[in-house]
Amino acid sequence: MARLANDPEYFLEALTDMLLAMRPISLERLSGNEVRFLIESGAFSAEEWAETSAAVDRGRLQVGVTEGWLLGLFETSSMEVVTGFLDWNEETVRAAVAEGRLYAIEISGRLRFPTWQFSVGSPDKLLPGLTEILQVITPRWTWQSAAGFFATVQSSLVAEGPQTPVQWLRHGGDVHDVIEIVESDDWS
Repeated sequence: MARLANDPEYFLEALTDMLLAMRPISLERLSGNEVRFLIESGAFSAEEWAETSAAVDRGRLQVGVTEGWLLGLFETSSMEVVTGFLDWNEETVRAAVAEGRLYAIEISGRLRFPTWQFSVGSPDKLLPGLTEILQVITPRWTWQSAAGFFATVQSSLVAEGPQTPVQWLRHGGDVHDVIEIVESDDWS
């Protein structure tokens, strides 16, 4: 952890909190008839079912959830990093969050700021159209869903090839094109 993050104590605390909040592995198993149906239907071969079942028993689903959560956390910044980057004080950052001009989530008692909303090339160092986008995404999505959306190429956002919403907006694309995708509920 110390080599992966600039705040290893916080990351370890947040990871511990997330793991403790995770639901335990369900001991409920499929019946023999259900397993037989899956194999006979061709959804799984007997070997695939055995491998999948063993992986689930070893906690593979929880490891996958943890991995995705941790990767998402690595794509956020602390209050200290954001105040330094924006050259704002903490009060100004908190006011921007309260007013919907900046996006933050609380993880393990601290505000974290998804990095997709920042843009070095913009005069205010924020993603163009951020305030308008936040009005649309915050009532719809979790921070992980928003991060996934902004990092995923969208077939309708094409300049010199398909682009992610972040690329689109950083290169001068119309914010309403991104909002239209969000409102279409393709990602909900």
